[in-house]
Amino acid sequence: MSNIITKIEVQKRNKDRVNIYINEEFKFACSSELIYYHNLKKGKCIDENDLNDIIKEDNYIKGKNYALKYIEKSLKTESQVKEKLYSKGYDEDTIRNVVNFLKEYNFINDDKYCDMYIREKLNTCGRNKIKYALLNKGIKESLLIEKINNIDEEKEKKIAYKLAEKKYKIMISREKNKFKVYKKIWTYIISKGYNSNIAEWIINEIKCNNLLEIENDNEYLDDKDRLSNNNLECNDKNLNKFYKNSQCKNNNSKENIDELARKRYDIIIKSEKDKNKIYRRLSGYLLRRGFNFEEVKRSINGILYNIE
Repeated sequence: MSNIITKIEVQKRNKDRVNIYINEEFKFACSSELIYYHNLKKGKCIDENDLNDIIKEDNYIKGKNYALKYIEKSLKTESQVKEKLYSKGYDEDTIRNVVNFLKEYNFINDDKYCDMYIREKLNTCGRNKIKYALLNKGIKESLLIEKINNIDEEKEKKIAYKLAEKKYKIMISREKNKFKVYKKIWTYIISKGYNSNIAEWIINEIKCNNLLEIENDNEYLDDKDRLSNNNLECNDKNLNKFYKNSQCKNNNSKENIDELARKRYDIIIKSEKDKNKIYRRLSGYLLRRGFNFEEVKRSINGILYNIE
């Protein structure tokens, strides 16, 4: 049976789209520009392959317009655009063509996105937190490692110190025990994405610069806290013990990271089957806990692909 166009109807709610009827039955809707491009008109006989090509072209136009609108307000990564289009039901060919168009005209550029994101976040976050965020946005591992390794360590330390100093001024009015303040600063710095070496350096700098000298603080302390503040040797021993315990919790030993990774993996796969998404979620989870990026990669590859 021949495919005869029996009706072309402009949609009421969208004048830029039309409904196409084949043999008196609705067949598909498409952009009005395709009507002119393919010279479609009532009474024309159209081949099935040509119909499929028109539908593919229309999907591409819709996908492209949707993607352009999606990236209009803020920059997006290639992975974010792909996932958004997948969520809207677009097929792989359409998504690939749309992404190629966006990359060709520089609407999406993961390299520039990384530079912009790191430049923006470096004033408030350490490299571990930045790693996690970019990984979660779908940045490729090779590019991510290159960009993270280019972060100036001295600049990162100075920013971390300023954040700690600002936090100290808030904490000092609430807590008079120096050892407790040290611990809170340590936890705060780690939570901001800085590694344990930077956290320890900051606390030592604070001690050396006498930032934690609390004027007349002993009158606010009980006997136990007063002894802790006045006995520097005891205080240093407590700090060293705290450093050791904290680093043990976040060390990069093979047994520790593999155990954590396996437990988290078992939780993630209950709601997620896509290996790429599992990789990002699992790596983000481990990076937030201070594990080394190479160890995270090794552990996850061992779980997902049996690669040691």
